[in-house]
This record gives sequence, C-alpha cells and structure tokens, in this order.
Amino acid sequence: MSARKLQSYFGATATLAALAGQAERMRTLQRHWEQVAPRPLAETCQVGGVQDQVLVLYANNGAIAAKVRQIAPTLLDKFKKKGLEVTAIQVRVQVHRPAPDKKPVGRPQLGSAGMNSLRQLAERLEASPLRQALERMLERHEN
Repeated sequence: MSARKLQSYFGATATLAALAGQAERMRTLQRHWEQVAPRPLAETCQVGGVQDQVLVLYANNGAIAAKVRQIAPTLLDKFKKKGLEVTAIQVRVQVHRPAPDKKPVGRPQLGSAGMNSLRQLAERLEASPLRQALERMLERHEN
C-alpha cells in the first residue's frame, strides 16, 4: 500500500478542505504581517484573522498593543499597497508566557564546615541578639 501525502487528506471532506483553506489564509496573513510591521512588533504579535476587512491581531502585552494602534494608519497603507483589503486593525492583548526554564530554588543547605564556623562564632560572641539569632539558625539547620 502506498503512503498518501498529508495534503491529500485535507481534501477528503468538505470540512477538512475548509479548515485547510482557513489555515493557509492565516499563514498568508501572518507572512504579510511580518513583512509590513516593524520587526519588534512582528515578533510580538500574531494574526488572529480578518473579519469584515478588519485585521485582528493578538499582542503579547499592552505596550505592544498601544504601539500597533499608534502606527495603524501606516500599517493599513502598507497592507493596501500589497493588495490586501484591510480597512481597520483591531488589537487584542493575549499574554504569551513561555514555560519557565529553571527549577524552583530550594532552601540552601549549609555544609558541615559552615555549620562549624557558625557554631564557633556563636560561642565567641557575648550574649546578644546576634548570638541568639545564630543559635536559633543552627538549631533549625540541625533539625
């Protein structure tokens, strides 16, 4: 049995064909957005689609959304020069939070040399709040 290309499955039903067409339009709009917008904005906004000639963009934060709104007339002119019928730009904020790279930091542990040094320091100190704090810390750390 021969392997069929993925693209051949998209035409199998009317629903899949419509979905594939919509995905291609979104990809095309995103490419146009990346060509028209200044690079920092293009990297921090995603195209959400076009409804009634209104381009919907999703910005990563409010500052980016404000900047896009500020330069929207210039962006609309650039879209028109590319032959796209976009009469307005609507910007919505959708925060993108990447997964944290680091593991949560645990409670630091003192080695035996550190514990001995702190114990010696506490013994040399006169009765004082510092000595009491060191002794409490040593007790907690030993448990």
